[in-house]
Amino acid sequence: MRRVRSYYKKDGGVVEEYLAEHINECLSLLEKLKVSRIGRVGLNLDKNYLTEVKLSVVFHDLGKAFYENLSSFAGHEIFSTYLLHEFKKNLIKKNMNNSKILEPAKFAVAFHHHPMNIENRIEKISKIRLHPSFVENLQNELSFLEDKALSEEERKLLNDVLNELKIKIGKNGLQTNDIKMEFQEICRTLWRYFVASRKEDIILKRASYLTLISLVTADYIAASKKRGGETRFGNVIEEVYRFYFYN
Repeated sequence: MRRVRSYYKKDGGVVEEYLAEHINECLSLLEKLKVSRIGRVGLNLDKNYLTEVKLSVVFHDLGKAFYENLSSFAGHEIFSTYLLHEFKKNLIKKNMNNSKILEPAKFAVAFHHHPMNIENRIEKISKIRLHPSFVENLQNELSFLEDKALSEEERKLLNDVLNELKIKIGKNGLQTNDIKMEFQEICRTLWRYFVASRKEDIILKRASYLTLISLVTADYIAASKKRGGETRFGNVIEEVYRFYFYN
């Protein structure tokens, strides 16, 4: 088994970042989320807001485990969303009755790279070939997550999901095209919430946007610490973080 990278650059000196390292850094940036401005608003909307954000952070880059070509992870959020969707299904079967739990997290994971043309990214994953060893690498990488990343129950549930996935892939019962089609159905379901006018759906939509903002903010700042570089967008994200996430 090998470590899973979330970033790798060879030109101008090797810069690499492991997936668990990136997730841990994202979570550390959100340590004050509960008492922050955005956290208080989020909890007013959804009592599960903190869990939604945490799990969106944990899952958002898991799909990178399925990439052998480290020069591009285009479309990794499609695999990540699929894994979170499977996690949700198992969670509901075990002890949850709320069918809309983790919908904001799924929205955030699915669209945390939405400015990069989601339709184009969906097509790019067609060349990805699944292999059980990719899942084993991911399971190994998850062992490097800090304890706060997942509860004991969440860790076990995720490991069960990955074991099931490994079996399906090994038996050729799951192909990349299956995941692509599932992702498109997930997006259609999310869209139905977003165009609905019922109060509960409006609240879900707002919670979804807040979860997305939280994920993108933590993701961008955590990535820039390792990868460097200053951009106008990065400066705005830093300002948003200082005002909404740290007070």
